[in-house]
Amino acid sequence: MGDNSSSEEAHARFKELANGYRPKLPRKLALLLPFKTHIEGLLAKQASYDDIRILLEDAKVIVSKDTVHRFCRQVIGQKPVRQRSAGAKEILPVKISPVQQPPPESIQASLREQRKLIPGPWSRRKPGPRIADSKNL
Repeated sequence: MGDNSSSEEAHARFKELANGYRPKLPRKLALLLPFKTHIEGLLAKQASYDDIRILLEDAKVIVSKDTVHRFCRQVIGQKPVRQRSAGAKEILPVKISPVQQPPPESIQASLREQRKLIPGPWSRRKPGPRIADSKNL
């Protein structure tokens, strides 16, 4: 009877400990844990990680901005914000005004004439070896 009650106590104690288990954080992230609510507040005010690092440095907690970034992602659970690149712009649909286009035969003829005048990848190469022009060297 004594073994049965002690095993139930051990089982209840283990269940209580398992429910209260928190994974161990790396040392630097554990340093930031007491400041979690304040960091969340700063993030809500759109403070940069470097600004948060500077404020923590004034409070004698010295960490890098990468550590603050990692803390925000892993502990607070902040999701990454994808920003548009500077080169990406919205493409608006272009309205083409009805312009009278020339018949296709005249376009083909004008292209043939241009190709004869301007050498390009469409022109045939001269037979024989390719020798570099000495003036261009």
